[in-house]
Amino acid sequence: MDKIALLPKKIPKKAAKGLLFCAFLPFLAGAVELPPVVAKFGTTELKREQFRTFSLPEQPDARRRELKKLVDTEVYLIILRQLLDLSKIPPDANTARRYVELRKKQFGGKIPPATAKNLESRIGDKGFQLKSALYFTFLAAVPETVEPSAEAVGRHYELNKASFRKPVRSEIALFRAGNNDAKGREQAKIILSRLRQGEDFQALARQFDPGGSRGRAPAEDKLPFERAVRELKVGETLPVPAASGIYMLKLVSRTEEYIPLSEAAPAIRELLSSRMLKEALEQYMREILAKNPVQYFF
Repeated sequence: MDKIALLPKKIPKKAAKGLLFCAFLPFLAGAVELPPVVAKFGTTELKREQFRTFSLPEQPDARRRELKKLVDTEVYLIILRQLLDLSKIPPDANTARRYVELRKKQFGGKIPPATAKNLESRIGDKGFQLKSALYFTFLAAVPETVEPSAEAVGRHYELNKASFRKPVRSEIALFRAGNNDAKGREQAKIILSRLRQGEDFQALARQFDPGGSRGRAPAEDKLPFERAVRELKVGETLPVPAASGIYMLKLVSRTEEYIPLSEAAPAIRELLSSRMLKEALEQYMREILAKNPVQYFF
């Protein structure tokens, strides 16, 4: 395959959206008479009959703008069909399955089950089949335009590390200070004061709640404890009113863990590859249109 003739190096965002999703929308007003040949791209004539099903605005400038959008979308589709015909890679389920298997092999079969399941579920999707065919087309000609480097994957991970955070793990200690009434609330204040003066949390727990809550929030009162844990800093204690009483809650530790790069890499690679493919397709479209500009006859 001739790299220069087929794929220069890098395609318009508007073009890619129109190509990949092919969203032809009917317009606002009644039909307008068009010239027999509406536009020409290379040797291909786009004739009036191709656009008769679309309603165009009556106002001349608006009509021309909307008709140009239709023509441009049709031209993009022509270029896309020519590209796939040249590469001889069909946008079908077999190509999509081949793409999924390639992704699995890239990580020695250690691709996370969720990522593998997501890819496999898309094999029957027409858009995914088209994307797979385009991926292999560009991969064969200029692989660096659709495959991110390990450095790019690692850089994306570091810049977006917050999105790979696992649920926060918090260790707490608590005991029941009394009923959730005026007397219990007053007792909680006294206990909190004693804690701030340096008394030991476990010693006070044994005094006020011997063998009671045992450091676990009551199952029926989870919500107020979850809110309190989010508010506390490590080492702090807070009285927590709940239906079953008032409790002294201490946040012992809070651990933030992240999905390791080795697990996140397959999903990152898929994301970056999709972006790169879109950019490569846009650039290819721009260069083809620069060599073969569309002639409009309206």
